Amino acid sequence: MDYKNIDWNQAVQNTITDYEKSKTAKPNSERKEVDLSKYFTLTLPDKVNSGERTIRILPIDTNGKWYEIGKFHSLKIGKNWTKLYDPAQDGEESPLNDMYKILINGDKEDKTLANSYRSRDFYIIRCIERGKEHEGVKFWRFNKVNDGSGIMDKLVPLMKHLDNKKPGSGAIFRPDAEGRDITISLVRDVIKGFPKVAQIMLDEPAPLSGNADDATAWLSNEMTWKTLFKKKPIEFLRIVAEGFEPAWDSESKKFVAKSDDMGGTTTYTPPTKDTTYAEPTDMSAPEDMGSPISLDTEDLPF
Repeated sequence: MDYKNIDWNQAVQNTITDYEKSKTAKPNSERKEVDLSKYFTLTLPDKVNSGERTIRILPIDTNGKWYEIGKFHSLKIGKNWTKLYDPAQDGEESPLNDMYKILINGDKEDKTLANSYRSRDFYIIRCIERGKEHEGVKFWRFNKVNDGSGIMDKLVPLMKHLDNKKPGSGAIFRPDAEGRDITISLVRDVIKGFPKVAQIMLDEPAPLSGNADDATAWLSNEMTWKTLFKKKPIEFLRIVAEGFEPAWDSESKKFVAKSDDMGGTTTYTPPTKDTTYAEPTDMSAPEDMGSPISLDTEDLPF
């Protein structure tokens, strides 16, 4: 390496800049930068009460499959609601499921509490957001409900209608000129403050993109939903299962139960007794998931 052309003064300034940045970093956080452009979520700007979002669903394989189902726990940790990847779907230890199995076999109060620990199914699709094609492939996660009021319950009838008129035309996720964009109409619930899906409409058939290179890049993108909706470390889930809020401890390099002095800790022991899994009797969506569809605006990707 030729050191003669190095600007040593600039090298010192770079060191000082890096040092100052490190002093302002939060010591108790393991959170890394997240590219939010890869998550498609239905939101409205502040003080805006209605709007539309248009996407094009992408197939995920050459057999015409266009969605996958992932399991997540939706629960409140500290002040925020979040969704946690259920490792049981990969055959791994699942502390929240273990706690559910214990509580569902308890008394009436335990059974009520158990429902918050149960994992739920979510549809996950790949898509391109119109107007933001430069952001590339995104993933949209929405919950599966059993009362007929969900997003999938609005999409499938539209597909059936088209297919009954012309076989194959219901495949709106086709990447060729026979595929269709979908437009989602949103309105804000003036009482609760969050958006609702008022209507889902299909656009006229059109190519995925007018630029063949863009279409090829989107379709060949190997990113999967598991790349984005990642599993939390097992110690994080164990702490949550016991009802505590996890916090990153930079000294021990692991998650611990949050306390005033950040020195708190907790232990978790998976259930040792033989527990029989039983689904709760109430498998319907919450009341605010009726039609129009209400959205959880705190559905963060991490």
